[in-house]
Amino acid sequence: MLTYSNPNHLSKTVKTDLELLSIAAKKLGHELEPIFARDVQMKFSEKKPEVLVKNKKPKIEVLLVRANFLTESLDFHASLIKQFELAGITVVNKKSAVIKSKNKLQTLQILSKNKIPIPKTYILRTPEYIDEIVKDIGNYPVIIKTMSGSHGMGVSIVEKKRGLSSLIDMMVNGEGSAPLTVQEYVKESTGKDIRVFIVGKRIVAAMERIAVKKGEFRSNFQLGGRVRVIEMSRKEKDVAFAAIKACELDIAGVDILRTSSGPKVLEVNSNPGLEGITKASGRDIAGEIIKYAVKKAKIKK
Repeated sequence: MLTYSNPNHLSKTVKTDLELLSIAAKKLGHELEPIFARDVQMKFSEKKPEVLVKNKKPKIEVLLVRANFLTESLDFHASLIKQFELAGITVVNKKSAVIKSKNKLQTLQILSKNKIPIPKTYILRTPEYIDEIVKDIGNYPVIIKTMSGSHGMGVSIVEKKRGLSSLIDMMVNGEGSAPLTVQEYVKESTGKDIRVFIVGKRIVAAMERIAVKKGEFRSNFQLGGRVRVIEMSRKEKDVAFAAIKACELDIAGVDILRTSSGPKVLEVNSNPGLEGITKASGRDIAGEIIKYAVKKAKIKK
């Protein structure tokens, strides 16, 4: 079972992932049925909370959450996931884990608190102290990110102070505006990163993503990046496991940069795309996910 926001606005990536999961479930003898958030009703009474799908009580063994919704609607969708949990249904990933990974600010707080290596990062809402911030980060260029971007969207590289101040002025306007992330630029990892795909307590695949366009520093597969299987060091594996443990995720994609000072976690994704990692590894990643979800449901029973 899956949850999506709106069936009429599924991206190509989401459609591909749904197809891969459906094929894998069928091969393993299971029935997979998408559940869209708009079709779910939450019922409350003096009894325990209930969940309905199209106003009927569903027969669900395990709910596999594909958190492709926007950060702006995180509160509602998180409550929706929690409702399935309260109704006694096995959920993968749980609400608390989805919140931690979908909220990029909270993810940074968790990783930093747990002493997991990450690029030096500032969250700000004004260019007022930008000189001191860039000096502490190191120097230009710096990476600018929105708090809600995904698949490489909402990410820019800024070469000089003038461009950074103008960009922040344009994107940040007063208390009601969303904050921006200013992050150190890791020169030795330009256009490359590692995506580690973890299911349960096991790395099922790892790939290097490489930007192919000249001057492109983003390596995302959805932006045309090339992918290939890669061997990970013990340190890289330890860092990846530490990241998902801190965020309490069952299934996750962890993005890692190889730097001169060791691996650094760039992002922890509770809804990692399946197409790139499947293509690179040649493995049935969707099948691994289905098997894990079914096993977890059986353990709960």
